[in-house]
Amino acid sequence: MNKVKIAWYGLHKGEEPPLSPAGGIFFSGCNLHCVFCQNYQISQENLGKLYSVEELTKIMLELENQGANNIDLVTPTIWHKQIKKAILSAKEKGLKIPIVWNSNAYEDKEIIKSMDGLIDIYLPDFKYSDDELAFKYSGIKNYFETATKAIEEMLRQVGHLQIINNKATRGIIIRHLVLPNNLENSFGVLKKLFEIDLDIYISLMNQYLPMYKANNFPELTKIVTKEEFEKVYNYLLDLGFENGWLQGEKSQ
Repeated sequence: MNKVKIAWYGLHKGEEPPLSPAGGIFFSGCNLHCVFCQNYQISQENLGKLYSVEELTKIMLELENQGANNIDLVTPTIWHKQIKKAILSAKEKGLKIPIVWNSNAYEDKEIIKSMDGLIDIYLPDFKYSDDELAFKYSGIKNYFETATKAIEEMLRQVGHLQIINNKATRGIIIRHLVLPNNLENSFGVLKKLFEIDLDIYISLMNQYLPMYKANNFPELTKIVTKEEFEKVYNYLLDLGFENGWLQGEKSQ
């Protein structure tokens, strides 16, 4: 199929400071089925409409003309073949701003390899160190190893984050969403990132809300407490990480 399904596109000011305003393109569908997904209408219910590769190319150029700092490809994984064609076409037509690959990190290393030279900034959300949780909450197997290999390939391609005039131009930012009552999962993610590279930029997110099907899981029915988030943040500091952001503090 030479088309992609997009739920929304436009200037998006909710990303990390050096990325905003991003030229957000929110693709429909997802290879994860997170029970707590805040965008479940897009990821699970496939809200959106079909666009040709040529139309996607025009959207990228339009967002650049509107003043976007980058083209922010949100949940792009299942559409990677069409997206690759659109990026190549957009660059041929003069696209100059960085391309951001904003994913859940559950993607085959070969997919990431196929984007080498086309993606300037990788923005993976490293969700789980515990494969049992990944299966329980997102319905997928072997998340930890798959995501680790993908992230290592991303880092190999683009290196550490580079910021010029307060704008990210190249590199990788690792996101991690802290889940209530699952601190060991967060500790495991941070420990793995420590093993990969201590200079990585980390965006530690405190944005969890019990949405979609989260109420079917008693441990997920409340937001993260202030004490829980501080434990994860202190663990991050104890490991020696110095680069990154805290996002969306909603602890109680």
